[in-house]
Amino acid sequence: MSLIDLNFGENYKEEIDLKHKLERKIELKLGLGSKQVLLNYGANSNLLLLFSAFSAETLFKKKRRLKVLLDVPNYFFTLRQIEEWHINQIAVQRDSDFNLSIPEFISKIKKANPDIVVVTTPNNPTGKPVKDDDLLKIIRSVKKETIVLIDRCCLNTLPEISTKEILLKFPNKKLVFAHSFSKSHNMSDRRAGYTATNVKEIGEFLYRKADLNHNLSALQYLDEVIDNNKIVNGNKKRIRECNKILKRAFAKLESTIYYESHSNFAVIKLPSNIEAALVEQEMKKENILVMGGHRIGLGNEYIRIHMSSVEGIEKFIEVYKLYL
Repeated sequence: MSLIDLNFGENYKEEIDLKHKLERKIELKLGLGSKQVLLNYGANSNLLLLFSAFSAETLFKKKRRLKVLLDVPNYFFTLRQIEEWHINQIAVQRDSDFNLSIPEFISKIKKANPDIVVVTTPNNPTGKPVKDDDLLKIIRSVKKETIVLIDRCCLNTLPEISTKEILLKFPNKKLVFAHSFSKSHNMSDRRAGYTATNVKEIGEFLYRKADLNHNLSALQYLDEVIDNNKIVNGNKKRIRECNKILKRAFAKLESTIYYESHSNFAVIKLPSNIEAALVEQEMKKENILVMGGHRIGLGNEYIRIHMSSVEGIEKFIEVYKLYL
């Protein structure tokens, strides 16, 4: 006899059973306990839930705004949620090549004493990962009460330490990881991702506040592909190929700067006579998806491009050359 979770209702039984099954599968894989993995609608749901929950909790219990430290530029939705939930943002600016100074980042952590430190690796929109040694240095630098949110929603084509290894190394730190199947397993049209934490109290806190509804079709597909490393490796191979094409093309175009990416997105700096809004508009006419820097805090001289397909990148370069 199977039991019905009365928190969700009888009509959602198949959906919720599958949700719990997948959560438990991820928990076992990471060596975590019950309610330490929360399956949801992907990167945006992860971030919205975490920021809204802790912002409200801090305001209620400590009578002040939540303090979040992160590097910029960063994922536009992350920055938007920080603004929407009236969070005190403490920003560490990357340099002109979008490299992050780890000593400066750690120094700011010690001076600002934030509630949450966000490490987005690979960085979105630049596609630059944080090196393993640097990531471990950041985790070691925080106080025991500080939460470290490691956003791993974008794919990293470089070798990296696993989430499980990090959890094993730091049992006494408050760690929260964000992962997205949308980018790793081609589920952007279905939406699926999860948060994982080594702190039982954080898991239970977030679990109580989670959206109760899920997409059954997405869960069924995820159940089929969750262990399919061929999909992940295929996506990484595609990104590497896109990176090679972009490096080769923009090495010949001195007026444009391409910042090498190891992830789903990349950034280019436009010549002074071309604005991002124009490039975005013209690419849209050709069904090429780009995002102007003016939309994501980079300014009108940058654009973010998607490493979605070799054909798409080649078409982007072909159209882009027409405006030089």
